[in-house]
Amino acid sequence: MFERLKYRQNIIFWIFLGIYASFGLYNLETLPVAWTDETMNLDPAIQYGKFHHYFSKLWPNPGAENLFASYPPLIQLWHILWLKFFQPTIFNVRLPFLLMHLCTLYFLFYIFNKKSTLISAVLVILFATDKSVFEMSRSVRIEVIILFLLSLYYYINQYKNSNPVNGLIMGLLAISHLYILPLLGIIGLKTMLKNNTKGNLIFIITASLPAIFSLYFIDFNYSEIFNQLGLQARKHTPDSNGIIQFFTHSFFNRFWPYYFEMPMHFALYLSIFAFNIYCFFKHIKQPKSLFLQNFSLELFAFSATIFFLLTPQYRYLPVFLMLGLLFLRDNDWGIKQTFKPIITTILTLIAVNGIGSFALRHSVAIAQRNERISEPILKFLDSNIPHNKKTLILGESIGEYYAANRKDCDYGLDFHPQHFNFSDYEQVFYLSKNDIPFAKKIAMYCPSKPQIPEVILKFAKGGTYTNTIIWKVETAENFKKITAPFMEY
Repeated sequence: MFERLKYRQNIIFWIFLGIYASFGLYNLETLPVAWTDETMNLDPAIQYGKFHHYFSKLWPNPGAENLFASYPPLIQLWHILWLKFFQPTIFNVRLPFLLMHLCTLYFLFYIFNKKSTLISAVLVILFATDKSVFEMSRSVRIEVIILFLLSLYYYINQYKNSNPVNGLIMGLLAISHLYILPLLGIIGLKTMLKNNTKGNLIFIITASLPAIFSLYFIDFNYSEIFNQLGLQARKHTPDSNGIIQFFTHSFFNRFWPYYFEMPMHFALYLSIFAFNIYCFFKHIKQPKSLFLQNFSLELFAFSATIFFLLTPQYRYLPVFLMLGLLFLRDNDWGIKQTFKPIITTILTLIAVNGIGSFALRHSVAIAQRNERISEPILKFLDSNIPHNKKTLILGESIGEYYAANRKDCDYGLDFHPQHFNFSDYEQVFYLSKNDIPFAKKIAMYCPSKPQIPEVILKFAKGGTYTNTIIWKVETAENFKKITAPFMEY
């Protein structure tokens, strides 16, 4: 009987995963290209594919236009490898990130599944439908890779402690992003204290390989790493006037999108943070107990990093949520047995809240599909921008995918114009939804729009390509009017 019940509870997870994957695949192109990691982290790989040289004019950091070292290299190396086999289209670029995300959910289900399959399914649904998580499921962000590698590490170590594999995963994570390093320090220390000398040697060697290859890839140019990556790190440190503003930004403004859509998720984040602090100080006088407590130090180290050392962006929250749920689950929620049914009910309500938000946002994306898919607007750009001329396209990030397959075309962010000169191009175009009085209007993209109630659009808002205008910038003076306010970085 119990085996039959467990089988049915497994079915809940697999049905959810199937629906989640179907939404993700169908809507893979309905997230319009953003002015963030997608274009900036894709650009070095695109330039490498076009010119076999690792650089990016898109990044404003001095030196990036000659040799790119402004961001840890894992995501760029992934793009370079993937684009060796596939064309740089939106679907092709995003597909492996969705697949990695689905693998993460699979790993988490079996990591959670120690006592109750039903609770495990609820926790995975809660995690998967969190706003910051599902928005990244079809985006091109390093967090997708980080979550995949971390969940893979914990999944493997449930069954076997493999030093070569553990070391390789830690090494890949070490070149993913700087904010993950304190967490890796705790994980690595715990791993090495469990190993013998031979095991530690294997772990250290395999963990070093990704970093060595990355340095080889840029000819061991340490000075560029210090200059470019150092500048990037300084740009991501908190910039607040006073301790009150600092805490307001970190613990409230960071969660601004959650208040109306997912208020229970917001409460869950703060509860995890508070419970982790409580457990830390409860065990601080017993270092061995603190060290052995599953996920406690890992979560504490990561919390200190994202809440106190980095700018308050909610893109860092998926890793926190995953570690937090693992911490709560492995420490038995820190509550008495009599309260567990109440906690289970609350978690289920949070999961239902997430499902509602997820379903509504993705349903709107399906309704707006005609405005959001890329192929029509790329054809629109192709028919209105003359070929066979050295071209620069500024503005809306769909221009990155248009320029990706043309050696005679560069794409630039209008707010990062440091490495672009008007005189280097025969024609310059600016993609914008705003009126540009000093530029020449070429054409406006106006696909048919569905009738969606305004209240739904406000709740499940998302950008589209509708009303994107191609402006031609005909003089260096007008080019300067666009770029001059952003020249200082």
